[in-house]
Amino acid sequence: MAERGTTGPSLEERPTTWCRHSTAPFLGVVLAVVMLAALLLAGAFAYPQAAAQAPGVPPGLQPPVQGWLKEREKDLIELNDALVPLVQKRLGDPATARDACTRLARVTRALSARGPVPGPRPEIDATARAGLEKFGQAAAACLAGDVPTAERLVGEGLVERITAQDRLDALLEGE
Repeated sequence: MAERGTTGPSLEERPTTWCRHSTAPFLGVVLAVVMLAALLLAGAFAYPQAAAQAPGVPPGLQPPVQGWLKEREKDLIELNDALVPLVQKRLGDPATARDACTRLARVTRALSARGPVPGPRPEIDATARAGLEKFGQAAAACLAGDVPTAERLVGEGLVERITAQDRLDALLEGE
């Protein structure tokens, strides 16, 4: 009810309003700011990857190469473990030799079957695979019962890997 002498409804009769202006323009501005912020953040997070793939960034710091190296870590550990009995000449009986050689053959195949190192430097891939062919030959000789040849081939493969390690490090550093 309106009181006498006033024009319009009393305070109790007025509807509560939080904003007297339309909220549509305000929401449009907020939405535009949020979208702009999202685009800027997406660019900020994408930039390091793009910069890492730039020509001046060493291959070892590029995410695709790091991912490739990381994915093969477990197989490299398995390779090292599979080489131990042959290096230490602990093949003893035929069953032990067969198990050790089968393990070496399996991990050598797994590492050989991996795709190449991503990027424009194929010599990184060839260097990272140093010795694998000899290890595969050693496993085949061992499974055929020629343990002395297998041990010799493992030694040659290890020399290839050790020799290639410094070159691999240099390639990954961009040299």
